[in-house]
Amino acid sequence: MLVVAGFAGITVGLAQQRKTGEKAYFTGTVQGLYVEFNDVAVARMGLTVMRKSKADADYVPVGRTARPTSGADFYRRMSDVVDLFPGYSLPATELADSLWQVWSGQDAASLLGVRSPIIHLALGLSFLDTGAVSGETYAYQFTGKADGSRFGSEWVDYERTSPAFSPMRSTIVDPGESRPYLEWQSAQANGAMQFDIWRRVSGTATDFEKLFTPSGVVVNAKGDSLTYLVTDTTALSGVRYDYYIASRDIFGNPGNPSDTVTLQVGGRRNIETAFNVQTQAVDNGIRLYWEPLEQRYSLQNIVILRSAVYDGGYETIATVPVTDTAYVDLDVRGGKSYYYQLLIQGEANFSLASPRVSGIYQGVVKLLPPQNLEGKDTPEGCRLSWYYADTVNLRGFYVYRTTSPTSPLEQVSGLLPPTAGLNTYVDTAQRAAGGHAYYMVAAVSTTQSLSPPSAVIEVLRSGTNETVRLTAPSQLRPLWLTDTTVSLTWLDLHRISEHVAVYRVYRKDTDDGAFGEKAWLETDMNEFVDTLTHGQQYWYAIRSVDASGTLSALSPVVVVASQYQKPLPPGSVRLMAGDGGVVVNWDTDGASGNIHSYRIYRALAAGGTEMIADVESVGEQQSYLDKTAKAGNRYYYYVSSVDKRGIESEVSEEVSITMP
Repeated sequence: MLVVAGFAGITVGLAQQRKTGEKAYFTGTVQGLYVEFNDVAVARMGLTVMRKSKADADYVPVGRTARPTSGADFYRRMSDVVDLFPGYSLPATELADSLWQVWSGQDAASLLGVRSPIIHLALGLSFLDTGAVSGETYAYQFTGKADGSRFGSEWVDYERTSPAFSPMRSTIVDPGESRPYLEWQSAQANGAMQFDIWRRVSGTATDFEKLFTPSGVVVNAKGDSLTYLVTDTTALSGVRYDYYIASRDIFGNPGNPSDTVTLQVGGRRNIETAFNVQTQAVDNGIRLYWEPLEQRYSLQNIVILRSAVYDGGYETIATVPVTDTAYVDLDVRGGKSYYYQLLIQGEANFSLASPRVSGIYQGVVKLLPPQNLEGKDTPEGCRLSWYYADTVNLRGFYVYRTTSPTSPLEQVSGLLPPTAGLNTYVDTAQRAAGGHAYYMVAAVSTTQSLSPPSAVIEVLRSGTNETVRLTAPSQLRPLWLTDTTVSLTWLDLHRISEHVAVYRVYRKDTDDGAFGEKAWLETDMNEFVDTLTHGQQYWYAIRSVDASGTLSALSPVVVVASQYQKPLPPGSVRLMAGDGGVVVNWDTDGASGNIHSYRIYRALAAGGTEMIADVESVGEQQSYLDKTAKAGNRYYYYVSSVDKRGIESEVSEEVSITMP
C-alpha cells in the first residue's frame, strides 16, 4: 500500500493524460472519468461541474468541488475517497497536518506536482465523474462558485488509460528456505510506483492469478533506478512457480508487465533428505533400507549412489520410485566393502546427500587369478599348465578358448579339480586342428564365484611340438587424459618374461580388414598416448617383440572413439518486451572463449519450435532482439551454446512472455 510519505515521488507525466484545455486534464479510470485542474485558484474557489453527451441537448450538473475548511475536513475528505483507488492507505495525522499547512500557505502550488488522486480530490484540485459511461463521448463545463466564471472542455472520449512505464527486468530470483524472494528493476524516469504480482504453477495451462503478499518499491542511492521487492508468503514447499509483476498507474490502470521468472520453492535446501539409511548382507547381495519419505507429492525419484572408497568416486547404480524403502545391490563381490549414499530428486533440484553407510557381502570368496599359464602343442592336443599355490576355498578351474583374437573366449572344459602347485589340462578337441588357439584359465571358488582371468596365451597347431615363444599383450585399456588425448596401457610383459624387448602398436580407422604388417608405433613402454579429433574412431592392437624380431600374436583389439563433451547451456535467460520486439538476454557459463555462437529457439503455445537466430559469441552477457514477435501472442524461448567444434549444448531452461 502507498502512503502519503511516498507521494512526493509519485508523478505522472502529462503525456499519460489528455490535455483538453489550459485548466483541465482528463484520465480514464475504472472508477470513472478523472478531471484534474492545474490551478490552485480554481481549486480554492470551488466549481460546479456540468456535463453533456452527444445525445444531450444541454449540460446537466454532475457534481461540485470545494476547498476543505480545515485540516480535519481535509483528512475526512481523504478518508471518503481512499477506497476508490487500489494501493493507497491514509497518511498519519501529523503528515496530513503538514500537507494542510502547505496548502494554506504561499507554497500551495507545490502540491500540483503530487499526483495523488486522494490528495487532489480532498483539496478540490480534481473531480471524479463516477456517472460517466465507458466508451461514450462527453463535453464538460465548469462554473466558479465565487465569481461565476466559466471554462469548458473539448469533446472527450471516455476510455480507460493504458500507461506505458519503463521496462521492469528481473534481477534476483531466490527460492529461499520457505519463502521465495524476488526483485525486478527499472529506470527511475517514468518508472511505475505501483505494481501487481501475478503467479501460477509452472508447467500447467492455468491462468496467472493476482497475488497478495508483502511487496514494495525502493529508490536506489543514486536516484536513477527503482527496485520492486516481492516476498511470497503463500508459496508451497517443493512446488515450481512462474512469476511476473505488472505496472499500475496512480489510478489503478494496468501498464506493461515485467519478464517472467521461474523457481522451485525451497530448491535443494527444502527437499527432504533420506533418513536412517542402513545396509544388510543378504544371500545374493547387499540390501539397503531407509525410512519412508513424507513429501512424496513434490518428489520424483530416489537416486542410489555407490563407491568402492569412502571419500569419493560415487556413481549412480539405481533410480527407484519415492515410495520404495529398500533396494538390493546384486552387483557386488564377496569380501569387498562398498559405500552408499541416497539423493532425493525433486522437480528441478536434488536433496543433500544422505550420510554415507558401508556394506560388505560375505557370501563370495575372492580368489587370485591363475599364474604362469603356458601352452604346448602335443600329439594328444594343446597341453596347458599353470600354477596356483593357495587351495583354500578353491573348488577348481575353468579353461576358455578362442581361435581368433577378436572373438570372445568360450568355456571348453568342465570343472577341473585343483592341485596345490602345478595344474595341467589337455585340450583334445584341438588334436587334429591346425592354426592358432588362444587360452585363458579362471579359478572357481567354493561359492561358484570366478577369479579374475589369467593372462591370454597363444598356441600354434603346426603338427610339431613348436610352442609360441612370446605371450601376446593383454589387459589393453584406454584412459582419457583430455577431451582429445587418450592413453592406452596394457599388462607389462617385461616383468614376467625376459624375452620381450619392445612392443609394436597397430592402428586402423575401420573395423573392416586386418591390421597392416607395418606397425604404427614401436615403444619399450607398456603405454602410449594418441590424439583423436571430433568424430574419429580407431581400432588398436599390440604385439610383443623379442630381440630377434620374432612377433607375438596380436593382443585383443580395443576400440576408442572421440569423447568430446557437450558445452553447458546458457544460464539466466531473460525476456523483455519492447517496441521493437522481444529482447532475449542470457549469461554465458564462464567459458565463453570456447563458445562460437548461440542458437535462439522460439515456440508458440500451440507448438512448432523453430530456430530463429544464430548469434556470435561476444563477452560474458549476450542478447538478441526478436523483431518478428507479434502482439497478443505468448512465446516460449530457449537458447543453446555451440562450441568451436560445432557441438551444440542442450537447450536452456524455458522462459516465456506474452507480447502486449
